[in-house]
Formats: sequence, C-alpha cells, structure tokens
Amino acid sequence: MSEKQEPAFNLVPEIALLAPLPEHMRNRFEQALLLMHEQLEAGLSWQQIAKKSAISAFHFHRQFSKLFNETPGRYLSRIRLQHAVYYLLYHDPLSVTDIAQMCGFASSQALGKALKRELGLTAKAVRLMGQQATPAQTTVLLDKLAHPGKAGSLEKQLAEALPCTLERLDARYIMGVASATTDWDQILDQYGEQSVGLLGVTPCSELEKSWSAINTQIARMVSQSEPHDLVIPGGAYFCCRAYLLSDVAYSQVLSTLFDKAQTAGYEIDPHGYFIEHIEEVDMAHYGGITMQFQIPILC
Repeated sequence: MSEKQEPAFNLVPEIALLAPLPEHMRNRFEQALLLMHEQLEAGLSWQQIAKKSAISAFHFHRQFSKLFNETPGRYLSRIRLQHAVYYLLYHDPLSVTDIAQMCGFASSQALGKALKRELGLTAKAVRLMGQQATPAQTTVLLDKLAHPGKAGSLEKQLAEALPCTLERLDARYIMGVASATTDWDQILDQYGEQSVGLLGVTPCSELEKSWSAINTQIARMVSQSEPHDLVIPGGAYFCCRAYLLSDVAYSQVLSTLFDKAQTAGYEIDPHGYFIEHIEEVDMAHYGGITMQFQIPILC
C-alpha cells in the first residue's frame, strides 16, 4: 500500500445515513446512536434515548424511521441482537443469562425468543457456530442482522462500491505477538491504540475450514534483520481498505473482496497468506477501525 492514501472506504451505514443532516441535528442523532450502542445493559427505551438526546419522541421516531428505513425500536432491538450474537460466537465463558443482561434483554428467555424469531436458531446453536461454522456460513448469519436497505442490506449496498485494487507488494517479515484470541474486538480491548500495525495472517488453504480449524497468527511486521517467525512472500495482492464498526460490516467487506477477485478472474494463491492489517483505531469519535485486507493472487 502507498504511504499517502485516500481516506478508507466507509462501511458504517449510520455515518452514510446521517451525512445529509444539518450539523446540529446530526450531532443529536449521533448522541442517540452512541447511547444505543454503549448503554445496552441499561435497557433504555428509544423514548428515553430521544429525551437524553434532546429530541422530542415524535420527531425522533419520524426522522429516525425516515433516515434509517426502520423504527428506532426496531433498530435498538437489532443492535442488541447483533451484540448478543457476537458474544455467543466468540465469548464462550459467558453464560446466556450474562449475555442477555449485557445486551439489554429482560431475561435469557427474551434473548432466546429474539434469536428464534430473527435467526431461527437457539442460543446453543449460535454458540456452536463459533466453533463449527465456516467464515462464509457466519457471514450468512450476520447478514440477517444487517441494516435494512431498499434492496437487501445497506452494508451490502455500500460494499458494492468498495474500491479494490491489484497491487504488487514486497516480501514482509513478521513476528507473532502474545494474544489468546484472534478475534479483533478482543484484541482491540487488550491492546487499545497499540493495536495499530497488528496483522492477522491466515493460510489461504484454511479459509474454507471451520473457525476452530483456522490457524490465524496475530503478528507485527519487523525488518529483515530482526528475528521473525514468518516471511510473507512478495507478489500480487488484491487489496482493499475500509472503515468498520461492526462484525456485520467486517464480514461484508471480506465477502465483497473475495467476490470481486473472482469476478475479475483472479486466481487465489492456495499457498499464500490472507492478510488483515489494522491501520488506524478511532478512539475519539465512532470507535471504529480502519483495516486493510490483502488476498494473494497467482500471476
């Protein structure tokens, strides 16, 4: 990737949808969204959130529904379920009761009903997917919780314009870092701003396996003269950069990148490594991350 780059492609529906609003109104809706995402455990209703954001309930409901193509109550329920599914997939030690409480559900039974209604699955089935499902199967699951658009999910619609380029990259030398997980959310919790520069390095031969069978190494790039665990071969890579805020968007970026590579007629190097790179961590505003993704291509 070049040193001077354009801003990363935005794959956060909320940012795209709020952009046309006047600044004062956009700031109020941003405050409301922040409350919805960061105070799930408090179990606030959308009416309480509107009041805390200094917007009348009537105006908030009308404007929110117009902007987001769903009511604020529906949006809040979907976000709660998104978080619950994430915890079920990647946080095995947490009980279903703990997860329900953390995500603002009245009880584990309420969470179970929501999972069955929206996904047709039990909490146990979702938890098993964290080990037994493939990345492609997980993408299908998460797409059911994506932001509704006029034709399919809004994440998918945005991703259709994702800029992807074929680039020739030099060989890279990497050294593994201490991490008990390959889940980026947990890694961000562990390293914070020090996550910038971290790589996820996955053998392409394992990308269609179940999560439990995929061996991703979390690492940093080092110079050729420094001790290193692995050399990532130089060559052609099909690449993209995106600003992300959810697992839904993350899965959509990966799906779109691989689909575009196939459409372009590129053949993935089965002996190469799929690279994920944390480029920037937004600690001040939305809390998202900018990531680069690189697929090795046979030329």
